[in-house]
Amino acid sequence: MKLDIRIIPKLLLTMLASSGTAAWAEAEKEHQALQIKPFAILGGVAYDDTVGGRGAGYVQNANGIFNVHTDTGGGHSHGGDFSRGLNLQTLEAGLHAQAPGWGEAALRLSSDGHDFELEEAWLRSREFMQGAQVQGGRFFSAVGQQNDLHPHAWDFVDQALPYQMLLAGGLRGDGLQVNWLAPLGDGARLRLSAEALRSDNEGVAAQTGDVQGYVTTSGKTVDIPMRRSAHWPQVWTAFAKADWNIAPAQLLSVGLATIGGRQHQELHTYHPGINDADHALQGSTRTDIASLGWQREGSGEQGAGDVHLTAEYFRQRKDLLLVYHDTKPWNIGMPRQLRIDGYVLQALYGIAPRWQVGVRIDSVGNVHEALRSASPANCAPPYQAMRCPRQNSAFDALQRASLVATWNIDRHQRLRVQMSRARVPVAEDVNGDGRYDAVRRSFNQVFLQYQLSFGGQHAHAH
Repeated sequence: MKLDIRIIPKLLLTMLASSGTAAWAEAEKEHQALQIKPFAILGGVAYDDTVGGRGAGYVQNANGIFNVHTDTGGGHSHGGDFSRGLNLQTLEAGLHAQAPGWGEAALRLSSDGHDFELEEAWLRSREFMQGAQVQGGRFFSAVGQQNDLHPHAWDFVDQALPYQMLLAGGLRGDGLQVNWLAPLGDGARLRLSAEALRSDNEGVAAQTGDVQGYVTTSGKTVDIPMRRSAHWPQVWTAFAKADWNIAPAQLLSVGLATIGGRQHQELHTYHPGINDADHALQGSTRTDIASLGWQREGSGEQGAGDVHLTAEYFRQRKDLLLVYHDTKPWNIGMPRQLRIDGYVLQALYGIAPRWQVGVRIDSVGNVHEALRSASPANCAPPYQAMRCPRQNSAFDALQRASLVATWNIDRHQRLRVQMSRARVPVAEDVNGDGRYDAVRRSFNQVFLQYQLSFGGQHAHAH
């Protein structure tokens, strides 16, 4: 039999799941059924607020939240960076391939209006061994209910605060995902998953490496020793998701997830009310997520009567050691523990065919504290545990409430308006004396979003 070299990878995968000449015939048949669909998505947002266009920046730089990220992030938007006026939010293009009986693949490029980057490129096997499935490549983690959703699939214009602030807009990496999909009977399903990723996510696995020639706020030029990136995986995840058809047209879902960052590095600059001097930290992170959802399919057409309720809670802990301090070098080696939480509550209702309204309440930092030694002289190396007398610093929470109305004009176009009320802790020179104080700013935001899509896209899992 003459063999087309292009189907060798599919033949190998098929042979792992079956044997004999029938497997070869099946693989060749699957090759003939291969479908490749290109797609492109364009989305823009008109934005304004009641603080002269500074509202999105206030959120992105809320006291004590982004402050614990590195200063080398390179301009990530984290799903909420809008300027006053028109903004390009989404510019994506890619391919989605599906071979029934074999698996699927996706390639996605995205742009900020200047440069394109390879956002995703992955292969996903078909189910084998009674529900097992493997995905490899570059992809967004499937933790939580929203992490693997791209902006065009969000229910609101901007990303929910826990994803923005604790996962730097979403956890993505290069690696493997292993799933086991188990039918439980009576309309119930269970998904158990684990991921191993190479990632420098600013929220859980920021990497700076050695910093050479760093100029501190006080004017010194110093070299800061930092470990090189940890070996793969830098980030691992494990999660379970289950859902039940509890009644006709009603689905209940629950989920638990944990994210571990093997190495996380932070370079903090002087920030009145937050940091007394420039300093650097490195250590590990853990983020736990619990989610609950309920949805009902309405009797109307095109989404009319549909109801979606979701709730998610995040708890993040960073166990770090001080590796540099501008004014207190004797504290080097001392432990620092950072704790912060977040939540999102969301309700959506289809008021008419193609029309949906919703409300969202999200917050980060209701638990928001830093633990450090109050008496370094009473501690001894290697300082790996918080055994010293401790001093806690607490910070204010970032809180927001949003209303949204979405018109799905047709299968390719969407128009959405959103209004938000935010209360954000920020640092400002309120007295004009050159000293920054921690203050709270309350302001309103308004968004008008338009999206246009072409071609076919693969479905996103909630």
